[in-house]
Amino acid sequence: MSAEGRVIMLGFDAMDPRITERMAQEGRLPAFRELFHAAGRRPIRNPPGLFVGSLWSTFFTAQTAVETGFHCWEEIVPGGYERRLTTAEMIRGRPFWEELSDAGKRVAVLDVPHSRAGAPLNGVQVSEWGCHDRHFGLRSEPPEFAAEIVARFGVHPVLGADPFAVREWAPDDYLFRAGPLRTGEEDGELLAGLLAGARAKARMTAEILAEGRWDLFVSIFGETHSAGHQLWHVHDPAHPRHDPAARARIGDPLGQIYEVMDEALGEVMAGLEEDDTLLVLLSHGMAAHYDATHLLPEILRRLDTAYRSPPARSLEGRTLGRAWSAMPRRWRQATGRPLAALLRTRLERRRLEAPRDYDTDEERRAQAFFMSPNNFVVGGVRINLRGRETEGRVDGGRELDELCARLEDDLLALVNVDTGTPVVNRVERSDAHYRREAIDAMPDLFIEWNHDHPIEAVWSPRFGLIRGPYLHWRTGDHRPGGLLLVRGPETVPRAELADLEIHRLGAVIADELGVGPVVSPYSGVASSERHR
Repeated sequence: MSAEGRVIMLGFDAMDPRITERMAQEGRLPAFRELFHAAGRRPIRNPPGLFVGSLWSTFFTAQTAVETGFHCWEEIVPGGYERRLTTAEMIRGRPFWEELSDAGKRVAVLDVPHSRAGAPLNGVQVSEWGCHDRHFGLRSEPPEFAAEIVARFGVHPVLGADPFAVREWAPDDYLFRAGPLRTGEEDGELLAGLLAGARAKARMTAEILAEGRWDLFVSIFGETHSAGHQLWHVHDPAHPRHDPAARARIGDPLGQIYEVMDEALGEVMAGLEEDDTLLVLLSHGMAAHYDATHLLPEILRRLDTAYRSPPARSLEGRTLGRAWSAMPRRWRQATGRPLAALLRTRLERRRLEAPRDYDTDEERRAQAFFMSPNNFVVGGVRINLRGRETEGRVDGGRELDELCARLEDDLLALVNVDTGTPVVNRVERSDAHYRREAIDAMPDLFIEWNHDHPIEAVWSPRFGLIRGPYLHWRTGDHRPGGLLLVRGPETVPRAELADLEIHRLGAVIADELGVGPVVSPYSGVASSERHR
């Protein structure tokens, strides 16, 4: 690879690759359309089970989520049962651009999520001017550069709320929302703010790129992330909260945000030099917020109770449960709809108490397993393991294996009462993907939900029926799988390149600049060798 040209990376946080490519093919994203024809495509593999919270920190540290120690905005205190908020201060590892700066490369880094400006650089860094996730407030290196940024580009109308505050939050969750859910008018106000912020970020990106002879230039856009979470119901006519009148009034919010991203990309592409390498990262996908994470604490409470003393149920319930449990999964899928019709009839006959979407320290202490915070897309289960948790109830080895297998069977047997479809697609052990540390805060099991439909009423052959509506204001959520588009002097247009794990991207950039692999400070070997 050449070490003579610049590496310019644009990242579009949670900008769905499928939607992007479709809009490009339709001619709505001309810059992306040109890039799809001129660039090589490299699928990005994000951290299994943990990609929502750990994607960006694994990118900039070149380490796995176990090594960084950060995967979610909250966690169960390792070894105990207390639930606590986390902070990006906890991220272990050094950003790879600092290594490049030490090697004499000039770098400019704008708004990489979860990173914080402050370390001396041969160049500039701005953090949290326009990030969806906020931790440290607007910071820069050199420190006075933040004031210059505000003077030239203002503060972000949405993501720049209370710009310098040290606070763990996502401003788009709260701005332009007076009640539990936004009105159509408030959706329009949020969209207007995101569009204005995206255009300001595009100007900032183009101007700072033009002002310095950077070896590495990185700019990440957060508006795609925010719009996907907050405005999916306006974008998606099939969403239960979709309002055609609001859509007619404000248009397709994702389409409009993506078009501004295209304008930003086009301006950067117009200024590229012949020996430059352009990397465009669509970090991961976005779709409807359909999952059962809000029901998971109740599901696990009831399974734990059933394992210790099976609940008393009617003869009908016991017979149905035994028959369903004994049925091969492919047969369950074929008979799911008539079962769901029967279950809906039973639901209509009685009122079910809404389950709590949380558990307590005392409940976690008493159970053999409990929910482990892991955002929403992938459910997490922590085993109350002897020798790890202070009051562990499950031995390692065979007992752990048998419990995990039993949980997998029972989670796969859950039925979405409204559709007759499975609630869960897959259950995996995290140690199949990560070399766990003796004390870490990771889940032991990952639950891949069936995201095809809303999940608000669930039936289990173990414990019967539960119902709990999803009431959160976020209507869109992430999907795994990103895409890296690579255009450079040696790129074969439209080449299908090998998959790349996101934590190895920094090493690829370093190699492109002739610096060599990024090395893990914990092991003394390239971090890619530690991930399996």
